[in-house]
Amino acid sequence: MKLYISAASPFARKVRVLLLEKRVPFELAVINLWEPNDLQQVNPIGKVPALVLDDDRVLTGSALIAEWIDAQHPQPRFIPADAGGRLEVRRTEAIADGVMDAGATIGTELRFHDEACRSAAFLQRLQGKIDAGLAALERQLGSRRYLCGEALSLADLAIGCHLGFMQARMPQCFNAAAYPQLARLAGELAGRESFKTTAPPPL
Repeated sequence: MKLYISAASPFARKVRVLLLEKRVPFELAVINLWEPNDLQQVNPIGKVPALVLDDDRVLTGSALIAEWIDAQHPQPRFIPADAGGRLEVRRTEAIADGVMDAGATIGTELRFHDEACRSAAFLQRLQGKIDAGLAALERQLGSRRYLCGEALSLADLAIGCHLGFMQARMPQCFNAAAYPQLARLAGELAGRESFKTTAPPPL
């Protein structure tokens, strides 16, 4: 199978980290989304990640791709097999992804609109979504090692990748002092080989 990513995408990184943690072999295609490329031949909407399976079917979206990978390669599991545990991990992953969606929209606004064209109210609203999501995850994590249960899960990989991106590219969006437990978790994950290998490149 072949995984299409951009080097900086935290959503693509989540999938890549999952594959590395499971030691699943895959071919990697790194796409520069801001230069001409053939990604739309794989994913019509031109987004990463996209995973081309061995039977040529294409999976898009990090949540769907991660679901398929964990089902096909269940050792070690990152999404629990039991319904309750599964729901908790996927629910938490969705909050983490929503935080990053808001951050990505801020990044787009700052990149493509000069200051005179930016909506301060819109940016404030997006930051509010980030802060509310992070506050919920901070409460959930508390003093526990992981977000869901006693084992590393997809929820942890998601927030680790997203906070890694914010710390590298958008530090104004993540106040580590306000979320010390999440900062702790992100720091621990950053020390894992899968995270070191996939760290976003500097600007």
